Amino acid sequence: MELYTYQDFEKKKSGLKFEEADQIYNELVGLIEIAGPKVENYWSDFLQASVTYAAMRGKWLLLSNEQRAEIDDQRTSQHDNVIHTLNLVKRYLDGHDLESSWYEELTFNSVQARKRIGDFACYVSYVYGVNAR
Repeated sequence: MELYTYQDFEKKKSGLKFEEADQIYNELVGLIEIAGPKVENYWSDFLQASVTYAAMRGKWLLLSNEQRAEIDDQRTSQHDNVIHTLNLVKRYLDGHDLESSWYEELTFNSVQARKRIGDFACYVSYVYGVNAR
């Protein structure tokens, strides 16, 4: 069994670092608060999608290649849902003339944007997980 640390992740140059995710998340939460109750359904959908995806992704390194192959389509679908629900939040905020620099910070590298959004979903899941105690 291979052991992993956060420092292993930090070596990946394209990964969304914890500090970056925290900054983006705090900016986004502030915008959600400004936007008011109408954005809450979109935000809730994003949170649900993030927690679901993060649970799958967290297990990924514990699975055999055969197990990964069996659930890869499901993981991809969950990742697609994270992206879709985050885009809905962004569109809502854009439609109300609220700042969207948080999204550019998250997706500035078009090649790595998908992975960075997945990293962000894991960060969001972490925030909700530690606050649930």
